[in-house]
Amino acid sequence: MTTRALLFERAFFDLQAYWVDRVVELAHIDRLTAWHDWTSMSALVDSDGWRAIDAAVHHGDPAKAAHQSWLDLRASLGTSSHGCFWYEVEDDGHQIRLHFANREGPGALSSTRHAARRAELASALNEARRVAPQADRLRGGSWLYNLPGYRAMFPPTFLAGAIEADTRREVGELALWGQFVRGDGELYQPRTGEFVQACENATKVGDLITAFPLRKLNVVGSLDDVLSWAGARCR
Repeated sequence: MTTRALLFERAFFDLQAYWVDRVVELAHIDRLTAWHDWTSMSALVDSDGWRAIDAAVHHGDPAKAAHQSWLDLRASLGTSSHGCFWYEVEDDGHQIRLHFANREGPGALSSTRHAARRAELASALNEARRVAPQADRLRGGSWLYNLPGYRAMFPPTFLAGAIEADTRREVGELALWGQFVRGDGELYQPRTGEFVQACENATKVGDLITAFPLRKLNVVGSLDDVLSWAGARCR
């Protein structure tokens, strides 16, 4: 799950409610399907939080229900032992899936915090190597790979393999929606304004898909390369 401990203010859910209105209008689908398939709330499916959103879509304020559901989720999750990073083991132990969440607040990826982030990354990947000693690949996927501050965590050999994801397939993922949230949980401008304006101007579903200012990038590369890079730079 890529939701662990993230802080979002109400405005983030109002933004998705606005998006849902445009999706319903241009894609000609019902509102519940739009919330389910076209927003970051897909991570809550099969939870009490999703049932609250479902009810609110029919009789209430779904943005309010979504916000409360995220607050409840955040309260129920523990902290990571590796700061902003955590991982999952995939492909029968041969691949590590890397996740990032800003648990520090504004400036978490600033140059003054690079050493701390690299130390956290090295800690997460060293543990992953112990848990899955056969793992030789690292997989990442996020809008964050567009940012210099995040790219600085990884060697050029790893970043060279990044490819742009199909945005239509990612509209239900925080790996795409996270670009609109600042470190304090409020909306990030001017990116949000650009997105809203593009949605306002949209006349077809394809226009909505291209409204996201940053695309999600997927990358798979050598776990050893990233471990060496992160470890050497946090000494």
